[in-house]
Amino acid sequence: MRGDKKLSELPNSLREFSRLRRAPLGTFPTPLEPLPRLKALIGHSGLWIKRDDVTGLGMGGNKTRSLRFLLGDALAKGCDTVLTAGGLQSNLCSLTAAACARLGLACILLHNDDEPQTLVGNMLLNRLFGAAPVFLGKVSEEDRAQAMHRLAMELSKAGRKPYAIHNGASTPVGALGYVEAALELYEQTKAQRVPLKHVCVVGAMGGTASGFVYGTALLGGPWHVHVISVEYPVPELESRLRILFEGLEELLGRSPVAPESVMTLCDDYLGPGYGIPTVESKEARRLLAHYEGVITENVYTSKTAAGMIGLIRSGIISRDEACCFIHTGGMGALFAQT
Repeated sequence: MRGDKKLSELPNSLREFSRLRRAPLGTFPTPLEPLPRLKALIGHSGLWIKRDDVTGLGMGGNKTRSLRFLLGDALAKGCDTVLTAGGLQSNLCSLTAAACARLGLACILLHNDDEPQTLVGNMLLNRLFGAAPVFLGKVSEEDRAQAMHRLAMELSKAGRKPYAIHNGASTPVGALGYVEAALELYEQTKAQRVPLKHVCVVGAMGGTASGFVYGTALLGGPWHVHVISVEYPVPELESRLRILFEGLEELLGRSPVAPESVMTLCDDYLGPGYGIPTVESKEARRLLAHYEGVITENVYTSKTAAGMIGLIRSGIISRDEACCFIHTGGMGALFAQT
């Protein structure tokens, strides 16, 4: 589907999508804005940014979309306590804490690290939101997941109704948030008359990327999605996305075009590894701040922006075709970074 259609004319799976349970979180749609000074600097005709850093919950960010569906599921099941896990500066943990505060749910955060002496960044926000932290020490992600499972079992035995959010919210239900983001962006491009041909989105554990790619496939592929890996080499990221695509197909039905046909995976901007800034990501961070007043952080958004700029400079993304950068936020963690 590459014509100018309304969502009411799209397949049943998309019309039914609007009926899925969501928690009342965030302010949507997030803005779709031009980047006029950056596009002039790098010699591009139409550069845009989707501002998912301003979702209206906590410090904003992509996990707000995931939590709408995950906590909608939790509320539907009558749960009263939400558990999730991550590092000390986990954006998911912070936004989960904010969401639970908004919804009146208890929130327990498990961190695979020692208790910090000073609360900065997301750790400070978590306390403000009233979340209860559990510090496990420097254990593996597998051990952290097992600890969360044990705690959920203990809470159940005590008469509580826990809801555990696993894998950084990168589950099929969590990925629904970015299926919705693709539909939202499609409507915005029609309303704002943006002839969008390329979208650059972060590739980490896969929840954001899989949802956005699957939503794009459900729409019939109105643009091509460039998934910029910030955590895994392409083969591992591809495997993670494939599993999530299968889960999304079970929830929404098969897309009219294959998700793999509307995406390209890129790990050229990963650098030495997850969370380690590169020359390109530092440049992207500086350019967006200096020329557009847009802030990015070291782990996710600056590397995604670096990927977009690099793909334009290399000619993989044509300078004559409109391109959009999905800004996924993470501003809480920024204040614990150097």
